[in-house]
Amino acid sequence: MARRLSIRARLTLSFVLAIAVILGFAAVALINLVHRSQETQATNQIESAIVQYQARFSTSDFGRHFTILPPSDDVVIQVTNQSMTRVIAASAAIAQEPVLARPIRDFAAPSGYAPVFVHSALTNATIKELSLGRVDTIQTVRGPGYIFGFIYGGAIGHSVGVLIFSVLVSFPLILLMSGGLIWLGIGLALAPVESIRRRVDAIAAVDLTQRVPITGGDDEIARMARTVNAMLERLDAASQFQQEFVSNASHELRSPLTTLLATTERALADPEGTNWPEVADVIVREGRRLDAIIDDLFWLARHDEHHVKTQHAEVDLDDLLYEEASRVRSMSGLAVDTTGVTPTRVLGDPAMLKRMIRNVVDNAMRYAKGELRLACGYEDDQAFVRVADDGEGINVAESARLFERFARADSARSRFSGGTGLGLAIVTEIVLRHGGSARFVEVDHGTLLELRVRRDPASAPQG
Repeated sequence: MARRLSIRARLTLSFVLAIAVILGFAAVALINLVHRSQETQATNQIESAIVQYQARFSTSDFGRHFTILPPSDDVVIQVTNQSMTRVIAASAAIAQEPVLARPIRDFAAPSGYAPVFVHSALTNATIKELSLGRVDTIQTVRGPGYIFGFIYGGAIGHSVGVLIFSVLVSFPLILLMSGGLIWLGIGLALAPVESIRRRVDAIAAVDLTQRVPITGGDDEIARMARTVNAMLERLDAASQFQQEFVSNASHELRSPLTTLLATTERALADPEGTNWPEVADVIVREGRRLDAIIDDLFWLARHDEHHVKTQHAEVDLDDLLYEEASRVRSMSGLAVDTTGVTPTRVLGDPAMLKRMIRNVVDNAMRYAKGELRLACGYEDDQAFVRVADDGEGINVAESARLFERFARADSARSRFSGGTGLGLAIVTEIVLRHGGSARFVEVDHGTLLELRVRRDPASAPQG
């Protein structure tokens, strides 16, 4: 497939074609104007010469004998008798010629007559030199006759031909010069764009922290430079986020895998002395941990790619909290207080909201010493869910980081109490999809996490 022309070449070609069309119309108009102007001027000369000789013949003895008339610019005159049988007078250029034309009625002409050439072997050569004829009546000493006036020698055609030749010669030169100037002008206009392109290419290959220089002003180039810098900032942030995400994900996946490998290797080294129920318990526990990490990573990856669709149905948050309370009681020795749970129904995605509440409850279970407190209800146009534990508590002023991916409250990143570090990140994505928020609330003892989602169906965001 043929390579497309560059923008610079296409713009230059477009402008040159536009100039060619404009010059073409201008040249045609100019040639037509000049031709009409010369025809008008020549017609006036002919009519002036006819009037002049009409006056001279009526007041002198012109006409008694054949008279050679003096030259008058490019005009030649021939005077004949009324019967068109004899030439009475003629300009020197056609003095030896017979009658060259005869009059016919033409009411559009000022005189009421128009000349028609008389073609013969004797007149054809001369007629080829004549144009723009006029005819009128004339009074001579021998009686009435006709006076013919013509342009001799093709002066008009010659002038128009010279003009056409000049246009044909200058036309390509003008287009060539215009094309060159346009090429240079577009090159200068696109030079900053090419500079930005080279700079971005170098930045993308070396260091995303660098930026494109902005020259100032508010023209298209400056706005493009600012837009490119904003894009580079987003790419840089995305690159750093990706690197951190991969690093953290690798760490989280490596921990259970290391435990699994170490446990199985020790068991294989001493099969007879191995406590196989304990080995099986470790394998199941770490396998479930791997499954949870992979499930969370998959959900976040689909969310980042906008593949997670939010469904809208009526969801009873109080039922979800009662279900979680029953689950916690069955799998741990923790007491669960549900006195703060009131009927709370919202419009949202049932699966997402269930996952949101379970993640928050699981997070509280890890740090609770003996009790969890669950509550839900309405405030204004939002529904709230509160999950509290009686653990050591956290620094609420620095709690925003806990909603980031792979963040934990304990700096040791203990896999036994700290989870995967993805649960609250998923909670954040879910509440945002439901037009709400998540935050830790300052309490005297323990930790209180509050979730808010929209309760009004009309204001719920579309996923």
